[in-house]
Amino acid sequence: MADYIKLSKQDILDKDFEVEYKGYKVEEVDAFLDMIAEDYKTFTDREIKKDEKIALLEKEVNRVTNNLNQVAATLKLTESQMEDLARKGLNSADIIKRISNLEKDTYNK
Repeated sequence: MADYIKLSKQDILDKDFEVEYKGYKVEEVDAFLDMIAEDYKTFTDREIKKDEKIALLEKEVNRVTNNLNQVAATLKLTESQMEDLARKGLNSADIIKRISNLEKDTYNK
């Protein structure tokens, strides 16, 4: 089975058959081939729309992946900064106490 379409809409529309005695009615064959040609056009249009949608979704996936990578990098940086503060023995309570003491010293003078 081939991965490509052998006939285009125009190939179907332009096809002429030889007429022989006791052959098919030309009008019926032409009408049927017209329906097939329209189906081919519909298939082609659908394929184009699907390709465009796939490209759009791939672009969106890339954008979301980049955002995720940036958030992960920021989180990793924040975690390392928290670890550095913890190693230095500082936590939020200690920082608040220090600020409070500085304010008391500054404003009580």
